[in-house]
Amino acid sequence: MEKSGTQTPLSLAAAQAVRTYAATTRSALGSAESPVISYAGLWLLLASLAPAAETETDEILGLNRADARAAALALLEAPHPTIGAAVAGWLRPGVELTKGLPIVLDPLPDQAGLDTWADEHTRGLIKEFPLEIDARTLLVLASALVVTPRWSESLDEGEDGLLRLEDGFHAVVETEAAGPVAVASPPSEDGISVYSVIAEEGVSADDVWRAADEVVRRIDAGEVHDRTFDAAGEGDGHAWTVREITVFGGAPSDRWRSHLPEWSAEDRHDLSAAPGVAEIARGVMAAVAEETDAVCIQKAVASYDREGFKAAAVTGMMVRAAAAAPRETKVRQIDLSFNRPHAVVAVARGGAWEGIPLFSSWVTPA
Repeated sequence: MEKSGTQTPLSLAAAQAVRTYAATTRSALGSAESPVISYAGLWLLLASLAPAAETETDEILGLNRADARAAALALLEAPHPTIGAAVAGWLRPGVELTKGLPIVLDPLPDQAGLDTWADEHTRGLIKEFPLEIDARTLLVLASALVVTPRWSESLDEGEDGLLRLEDGFHAVVETEAAGPVAVASPPSEDGISVYSVIAEEGVSADDVWRAADEVVRRIDAGEVHDRTFDAAGEGDGHAWTVREITVFGGAPSDRWRSHLPEWSAEDRHDLSAAPGVAEIARGVMAAVAEETDAVCIQKAVASYDREGFKAAAVTGMMVRAAAAAPRETKVRQIDLSFNRPHAVVAVARGGAWEGIPLFSSWVTPA
């Protein structure tokens, strides 16, 4: 699980900022059980727009406005073997801005044009832009994030119907958040580690995510190594069994295997209430001369199979003209009440029957 490239102080700060933002946003949105979501995709969009925020963004994005913008630009410009990232903005022709925005704005295309942008910048994984534009749409801002690492070798299917992983990373790790967890990650030469983390049944999704964050942090710090059994006792556990087997040849050592499911997911998230969105949206809306409101939506997809992992997200923020308030008009209000005995008559209309009362009734309300 080699790390590619050398991190600068800014990239290290950005990585920590995104990790913290992911945990904060997961808690704020209650999205621990979302099938797929990209907190990084949202952070990338907000960080690109950070200079538009009316106050500093340290507490929201983990970096001040200038550093957040610089970190986002550095990520967008950094080559990576399997990550694709983009940020874009579009302005409806004729809309006037009261101040500049920290992003290049192209003329707003039609819906098909936005769909094409999403398709091209997610390597075909997302065909439709997450927001639908209409006559009220003044400004659209978006980020796209896609990863497509392949395993170094295809995984075989075991007798249990799960994918069998023998190489790569395996560990049992004691965590503060969720107790002992099992961890597995197939080997890849594409600069992406895809960790699967399982805790004991009954542990909340929030605590499992906290445990996963803890495990990854400890792996990165060199505190947890491949084929580590770091849990109380060394017998069977909630997600592992320990058996003695006989092998022939080679040095005696533990043999590890993980059994992983194939899966795919897609989801759509209203991120308008996510941390930082309202603060930065206000700054963006202030750049538009007329009264506006804003919405932020993300579409995300992911799949995990014998060949590798694919995931993509498009996060869109749309600034719209505020809905016009209804005009005030003074009219008379006349109420009719048929709460006493009254007559009802059915009269024919048209042709030879015109005007003929067909049925007459006297109605006495109960």
